[in-house]
Amino acid sequence: MFKLDNRQQAIGLMMLCPMSLALMGYAVKLSHHVPVALVLLARFGISALVYGTWLGLRGFEFRSIRPTRHVLRTALGFSSVACLFGAISMIPLSTALCLSYTVPLFTYVISVALGHLKADIRFVYVAIAIVAIALIVRPSADINLLGACLGLASAFFGALALFEIKRIAKTEGSDAILIMYFLYSTLALLLFSIFGTQRLEDDITASLPALIGVGLFGLAYQFSLVGSLARAPVATVSLALLAAVAIGYGIDIIALGAQVSGWAVLGTALLAASIAGYSLTDRSQ
Repeated sequence: MFKLDNRQQAIGLMMLCPMSLALMGYAVKLSHHVPVALVLLARFGISALVYGTWLGLRGFEFRSIRPTRHVLRTALGFSSVACLFGAISMIPLSTALCLSYTVPLFTYVISVALGHLKADIRFVYVAIAIVAIALIVRPSADINLLGACLGLASAFFGALALFEIKRIAKTEGSDAILIMYFLYSTLALLLFSIFGTQRLEDDITASLPALIGVGLFGLAYQFSLVGSLARAPVATVSLALLAAVAIGYGIDIIALGAQVSGWAVLGTALLAASIAGYSLTDRSQ
C-alpha cells in the first residue's frame, strides 16, 4: 500500500529510537522493587526469543556462528546495560540516560590514548562534559553518587563494547553478533536466577506488565537503533537519541513526580550540549 523511501524510514526509526529507549527506562523504574537480575532477564530473554525466532524463519545458518568470539563482546555489552539499569533505579531517568550517552566521548578519549587518533578540538567537548558531570554529582545536588557513577560506567563499558564489535565484525555478521549477545546474556541470567537464593516467582507475578514493557521496549529500541544506523550517519542518530533525555524529563516530572535538582538540570543540559557539539564536530571530520 504505502511504500516509504529511505529518508522517511530513517526519520521514522530515529523518532522511535529515543521514544522506545525512554519508555524502556520508565518500565525499569516501575520494576525497581524486583531484583535487577529479573529485570535484565526480561530485557534479554524477550529479545533472544523474538530475534531468534525471526532469524529461524529467515533460514539463518546458526551453525556458522563462532561462539567463543562473542564472549567478550557479550560481557562488555551486558555490563553496560546492567549499569544503565542500576543508574535508572537510583537517579532521575533523564540524568541516567544523558550520562550513558557519553559513549562517543569515551570512545574518543580511548582512541587518543591508544594512538588511533590525534587530539583535536573535540577535547573541548570532553572538558565541557567533565564540568557538566561535576555539576550533576556535586554534593549539594539531589543525585545519588553511586547512580551517577553507574551511568558513566554504562557509557565506558558501551565504548569498549563498540571496539570489540568492530573487531569481531571482521569475521562475524551483525545477526550473529546480536543473537549471541542476547542468548549468552539470557543464559547467564537464567543460571543466576535458578541457582540464586532469592525467590523470583512472586516478583514475576506482581511485576509482569513492567517486565514485559522492559523487554518489548528494549527490543524496539534495539531494532530502531540498528535500522537508524543503517540509513543515517552515526552522528545524526546520536543527536536524535538526545531526544530521549527530554522525554525522560517529562516522565520524571509527570509520571514519576520526581523532584529534579536545579544543578542536576543544568548539568544534564550542559552534558547534552557537549554531546551534541561533539557529534556535529565528529560528523565534519
